[in-house]
Amino acid sequence: MNSKNIKAIFSKEIVGAIRDKRTLITMIVVPLIFYPLLFIGMGYFSQFGSKQSEEFISNVVISGEKIPLQIIDYFESEEMINLIYSEENINEKLKTGEIQAIINIYPQFKEKIEQGETSQILLEYDATETKSRVAEKRIMKILEIYKREIISLRLNKFNLQEEYILPVTIEAKNVASSEKVTGTFLGFLLPYLIILLVFSGAMHTAIDITAGEKERGTIATLLVSQVSRLEIVLGKCMAVITISLTSMILGLFGVSVSLLSGNAIAHNQGFEALKVGVSINSILLLFLILLPLVVLISSILIIIGIFARTMREASSYVTPIYMLTIFLGIISISQGIELSGKLFFIPILNSSFVFKEILIGKINWNHILFTTLANSLFAGIALIGASRLFNRESVLFRN
Repeated sequence: MNSKNIKAIFSKEIVGAIRDKRTLITMIVVPLIFYPLLFIGMGYFSQFGSKQSEEFISNVVISGEKIPLQIIDYFESEEMINLIYSEENINEKLKTGEIQAIINIYPQFKEKIEQGETSQILLEYDATETKSRVAEKRIMKILEIYKREIISLRLNKFNLQEEYILPVTIEAKNVASSEKVTGTFLGFLLPYLIILLVFSGAMHTAIDITAGEKERGTIATLLVSQVSRLEIVLGKCMAVITISLTSMILGLFGVSVSLLSGNAIAHNQGFEALKVGVSINSILLLFLILLPLVVLISSILIIIGIFARTMREASSYVTPIYMLTIFLGIISISQGIELSGKLFFIPILNSSFVFKEILIGKINWNHILFTTLANSLFAGIALIGASRLFNRESVLFRN
């Protein structure tokens, strides 16, 4: 095996990929422009929607006999609630969104409250409508104030303080650092995103330099050269790996820029102060785990491209593999699932779990070792499979 031949094949494929506008769009435009716009746009419209909902005045119908004046005063003093006392077809109007909530005061409510008994209020709202949910929160806040006032009045009758019925106060304190909080968010987002970036970056190039060459008829020229079949496969795989890693790095850079912006979606998920605490060692570990996975994905795509007769046929074969990748990525971000046992031998899944552990600051060397070894083993098998398949002219020239 001659390293110069491998380098020559690698250089040929890289130059060809750079000349292809579709590769440049996949490798540069999508990661650096599309992903930042996607995340910033999602964050912007989420903030815009929340702001619009908070500024919207809720139309609330209140119905019942002998409604206590305190309740009416509380609701009328709230600027964001428009209190309506009588309305026809209120249930239909609640469904259509003309009104956002209905407050039903049960019969003898006032009498029961004055006698120290328990009475009821029924609040109806539409949980599928954002404006109705906002109205429900506003109403519950006012009713909670009213309830505490009734409790205070009842306690005063017996010369008791409110602390008498509140013997314990509970305070929850989050001891997680901002770096760990950010790592948790990134641990759910980045593993899934990394897998997609790696796969999408490698997909077009791998198909083009295999099935594309067969379709254009240029592969025969390459086969009659002095370069061995193994060297050709290794050169092509290295080119796909390089483009895939470049696409992933540029994609992560674009996502990082969007996350640090004020309109990033993370700011609407409770992560107001993003502070990345991933060390250089953690980044090196991520690349250590990622490299055999990239080799595996590139080799599988090369195998598909070698087997397929045309680029269209190769694309049809790649689609279920891509969907499987998305499925495994979704499993990795599911709550309650931990990496153990046989899961170490599922390539994409094991890498996603280990990525997540590293990003939240949990360095489990056993997980890292088993994942790297398993992915390296599968990557080696895939490379050997691609090389053997490339040696079969019945596959290369089938029609």
